[in-house]
Amino acid sequence: MEGGREDIIYLDNAATSFPKPKEVVEKAFEFITRSGANPGRAGHRLSVEASRILFECRKALSEMLDVEREERLIFTKNATEGLNVVAYGLLKDKKGNVVTTSLEHNSVMRPLRLISQNNPIEIRVAKAQRSGRLEPEKIEALIDEETVAVFVNHASNVTGTTLPIFEIAQITEKRGIPLVVDLTQSMGCMPLSFKGLSFTIPVFTGHKSLLGFPGTGGFYLPEAVEIEPLIVGGTGSNSENQWQPDFMPDKFESGTPNTVGIASLLAGVNWIKKKGVESIRKHEIELAKCFTELVDKHPQIEVYGHRDWPEKVAVVSVNVKDKDPAVVSLLLDREFGILTRAGLHCAPIAHETIGTFPTGAVRFAFGVFNSLKDAEYAAKALIKVAEGGVSYDS
Repeated sequence: MEGGREDIIYLDNAATSFPKPKEVVEKAFEFITRSGANPGRAGHRLSVEASRILFECRKALSEMLDVEREERLIFTKNATEGLNVVAYGLLKDKKGNVVTTSLEHNSVMRPLRLISQNNPIEIRVAKAQRSGRLEPEKIEALIDEETVAVFVNHASNVTGTTLPIFEIAQITEKRGIPLVVDLTQSMGCMPLSFKGLSFTIPVFTGHKSLLGFPGTGGFYLPEAVEIEPLIVGGTGSNSENQWQPDFMPDKFESGTPNTVGIASLLAGVNWIKKKGVESIRKHEIELAKCFTELVDKHPQIEVYGHRDWPEKVAVVSVNVKDKDPAVVSLLLDREFGILTRAGLHCAPIAHETIGTFPTGAVRFAFGVFNSLKDAEYAAKALIKVAEGGVSYDS
């Protein structure tokens, strides 16, 4: 495990990727020890260097999303902040309805619920299948002339299943309805292209498959969509004016940015480009498939989600019959050094969809630095737990 620990097998990459490539750590260390200045707040060489890092990272992320106006890529501290900025910008003081799915994370559902308390916004939820599949027609059926926006995640953080976001975009684009796409589990490990989409807003985080540090993320706002910022303040530009700048990206980037985090994110994106997104995807899916095939037929183990691997990311959630998922996860850690995440994964509506609410499930999330040996070992360990080979009292 590059830069990692030999005493553990880390399978919680859907929460935060670990370890990070050494280039990511080195880039952050270089910035904080050799530059460390505030970008855009001065004309001296260190401030200029800090600004260059933001510029290069913005450009690299825009290329990964295949969008043209890199200045419209906005940095936030994570996808949750980005989703909040976009949700409030699109829905505050509006009336009508917003369409979403039964696979969403609370970073979508909680802002929508809070906004709907104070605005006449109806939340319409397209119900996915237990397998995690959702036909675009189900979303289309909920859209009408009162629809203000559509929110969908690309890949479920519970089952790993992906939604046909570009087919959904065809539905929303022709109606001029903003489509907000949560790329938290897919950007960096799946090829993406938002070229030519005028009303589609991709939102991403930097600390998962993009391999950057926590505290990084952002969204891309196409020219056809105009929203107001959620936070305003100092930007280093137009300092003579007490009103917020109306040009990009300054309109949405108030306050000192997490430049050391963005430096790490730039290094992560460059590492991914060198490795190849398709290569990373092939490797991670191979591990998830291997693990699933080894545990799938065991009578005590239930694996959630479909098995159509081209339509998944490397996230596999399971339960062991008659065992609390929290206990299973604890045993995997304590007895085998395997780190997983149990519970509801901040996505209760998704667990309701697959039938695991309120106890949740145990999630295995494979990453680029895991090996086939890790997948096989994890499967054998889970089977041993399922067969009672280890127990909470042992």
